[in-house]
Amino acid sequence: MKYLLSDFVDFEKTYVDDIPLYVLTPKTQEKTKKTIIFYHGWSSDAKNQIFRGNILASYGYRVVLPESRLHGERGTLSYEKAKTLKNYFPRVLMHNVEEFPKIYKFLIENLDVDEDNIAVGGHSMGAITAGGLFTFKKNLKVALLFNGTMDWSWIANSLIEGEEEVSYERLRMNDFLIQMNPLVQADDLSDRPLILFNGAEDSVVDPNSMEKFYNEVKDKYKNKELIYFKKFEYTYHQLTTQMLEEAIRFMKEKISF
Repeated sequence: MKYLLSDFVDFEKTYVDDIPLYVLTPKTQEKTKKTIIFYHGWSSDAKNQIFRGNILASYGYRVVLPESRLHGERGTLSYEKAKTLKNYFPRVLMHNVEEFPKIYKFLIENLDVDEDNIAVGGHSMGAITAGGLFTFKKNLKVALLFNGTMDWSWIANSLIEGEEEVSYERLRMNDFLIQMNPLVQADDLSDRPLILFNGAEDSVVDPNSMEKFYNEVKDKYKNKELIYFKKFEYTYHQLTTQMLEEAIRFMKEKISF
């Protein structure tokens, strides 16, 4: 853990009720007003995002890393089993969405975060979480979505594909995904900055599902430069340094964030 700490970034661990938060704040003379809330993926945890968080913090952002339920110190699952994924993925995603308001409130009230300068981001499940939050929380500045999808109906269909019988509880979870689908709320995204990066060879989250979203939403943007979709060649289900570099460049050059 110690090797993850940076001489140029202040590190703090805190809690919002039972939710662990890692907070990375750049050591600069000028107090930062820009915050990125970054969610981890399925089977990962908040601690495993500290290195990425340090990279973002080195460019002047306060970075907040929440831990999802049934991950890290909040519990564990047999993540590699298909049955576990089908049963628990939508639950964890739903809990992320439900817990966001208390995290948001905590940051503003306790860490002096500027609510007009908050971005959300994440990788895989974290990107799916961040995309949903960005859709419904209108004052979020930008979303950085790595190897996720904004087409939640694709997720719902993937989780029940090939099954003859699906329990009522799982159907209810899938209904949540369909009702909250950002693709259905596309009108609310017009000219709101979106970074949509996927690995072209990703076999976990189909990059074509994000491309479908992009193709359906981009025409609603008057300023096409505010929505940036890219499939990275020869890249699998991984967040690369090139993805981070291009995301930071977009925020600095396109929206001065």
